[in-house]
Amino acid sequence: MASITISVVIEALLLVAICASSVVGNTLLFIAFLRRKKLRTISNGYLLNLAFADLLVSVLNMPVTVVTIIEQKWIFGETACNFLGFTTMLSFVSSVMSLAMIAINRYYYVVRWKTYRSIFTPRNSVLFGATVWFISSAISMPPLFGWADYRYIPGKSYCFVFWPSDVYYMYFMLTICFFGPLTVMSVSYFHILKFTRRARQRVEQHKEERLPPPANLETGQENGRKRKRFAMSPEEVKITNTLLIVDICFMICWAPFAITMFIDLYYPRPLPRAIDIGTLLLGYANSMCNPLVYGTRNQAFRKELRSIYIDLVSACCGQGVVTSPEETRNGTSAGQEVDSELSNVYSRRV
Repeated sequence: MASITISVVIEALLLVAICASSVVGNTLLFIAFLRRKKLRTISNGYLLNLAFADLLVSVLNMPVTVVTIIEQKWIFGETACNFLGFTTMLSFVSSVMSLAMIAINRYYYVVRWKTYRSIFTPRNSVLFGATVWFISSAISMPPLFGWADYRYIPGKSYCFVFWPSDVYYMYFMLTICFFGPLTVMSVSYFHILKFTRRARQRVEQHKEERLPPPANLETGQENGRKRKRFAMSPEEVKITNTLLIVDICFMICWAPFAITMFIDLYYPRPLPRAIDIGTLLLGYANSMCNPLVYGTRNQAFRKELRSIYIDLVSACCGQGVVTSPEETRNGTSAGQEVDSELSNVYSRRV
């Protein structure tokens, strides 16, 4: 084993912390959403798609990278290098594709709400999710068949595409897997925020107006619908902002890594170790961001986490399930709260 320095210890400990946080956080997402039927919405399904991609890299790639950091060399052989390089690429591509799918889903839910239920049926939604993984797998396979290749990258202590092996594959990946989904997300959220702003303005406008007494009941009902059509739930706005934050976190975490792809290709000398491994750790850290963002901003998920914690404590102590006085008064456990995405729909659809 190579001599272990302070920098090696710091790198390994940071990655262990990221790996553990990612595995625990994304596993809790699955447990929380799968054990309560009312949380199994289409939007949450795409979030689980993203969580699975994060778990893939956390379980397979991060532990191997920790060992490689400590050994300071690749010890697992060429076949493992190709496999782990492929899974790393697959995780990255499926993550960004899932984010684009989430943005499209949210666009139809908010802006094109009249056609949402006809497009995002349960069957179609499953097909959309499967298509994300099919495309991601197809895009990640070319280095296995000679278009570029997967190699051990010493500066980052992991196996990934060796970009100088084929510059065209790098530009293909940046276009299809980074700038393409980024454009889709940007356009989708631009229209969502534009729609939200207009809806808010219309609400204020209707508040200021004084409608005349209705001539008959039918006219009064129509005026009421007209007022409600543009009213938006605060929870709906919060959900949209939460998903936007998830996208922004992804871009912040992976943009430096993408920049190093260009530098590795056109800069004749290796980058300093701190930059190389730092951009990788930042990219890996994105895998633990999504549960944190969603957990801190989604009330139903927070309550379900609390319910999971109570159940675990009860199981360990051999006691029955404990419920709080507030839960007892409400006649429901924390995990039985309806997902805000379903219960707090736009009142303009009433």
